[in-house]
Amino acid sequence: MTLVKWTPRPMTMFDEMNDMMTSIFNNDWNTTSDMRSSWSPAVDVKETKESYMITADIPGLRKSDIHVDLSDGVLSISGDRVQEKEGDSDRYHYRERTKGTFARSFHLPESVNEKKIAASFKDGILAIDLPKLKPVEPRSRKIKIS
Repeated sequence: MTLVKWTPRPMTMFDEMNDMMTSIFNNDWNTTSDMRSSWSPAVDVKETKESYMITADIPGLRKSDIHVDLSDGVLSISGDRVQEKEGDSDRYHYRERTKGTFARSFHLPESVNEKKIAASFKDGILAIDLPKLKPVEPRSRKIKIS
């Protein structure tokens, strides 16, 4: 058997440019990330006529490891991924899967019905349904002039 030296892909200027653009334009939904986080799950935010849907990829965690909180119009998702125990003879050649805590926060639009927010977690995907409030149509009435 012949061993072949493997060299991981080095960072390129495109990776640096992508990081810079993300930091500049990461203002959708006024997202914030906790700087103490060692990793951050990928998140999609989708809007339909009835609701918003936040979907986060959080593989390798149990439902009990994830926390979803709502406070003052800010929805926060947090959790902790622990590192698997390493044996004395274990030696990694390359490591991309991250461990540690994560936190994501989203300032919710005023149109969200905060009392009906629901979340589910299945197969490593957290789905949070944010139903919209029913639009209030202005009522009008005729006023009799006396």
